[in-house]
Amino acid sequence: MLSKYSKKIIIETLCNSHTMLQAIKISVVVGTILNIINQGDYIFNMMFEHINYFKMGFTYLVPFCVSTYTAISINMKLKIGDITMISTNLTCKLCQNSLQIEKKSIIPKCPECGLLGKWKASK
Repeated sequence: MLSKYSKKIIIETLCNSHTMLQAIKISVVVGTILNIINQGDYIFNMMFEHINYFKMGFTYLVPFCVSTYTAISINMKLKIGDITMISTNLTCKLCQNSLQIEKKSIIPKCPECGLLGKWKASK
């Protein structure tokens, strides 16, 4: 089950126009290369009746999904010095110290542990 924090990050990432534009660019480049590899003989010989359009569509969809998943994964990490996408409560994994952080704030080091602390989103 996804936490409230994870759901918010997923929604924020999917609604971010920069992330979606980047995923579309990657999908077009990688999808085109893969389609040329997989069906290039039909495309270049203009044998359009032999092209598997379902397969062609999925060849563009897969890199789009991988790129979007990667962006979501990166945004879910709470590393010291990163900027948060949402407001949340953080709990230090080492000393259990709690901290409220606002959207677009820099994640600080734990005042109790210093640089050793690693954060997790808490309820």
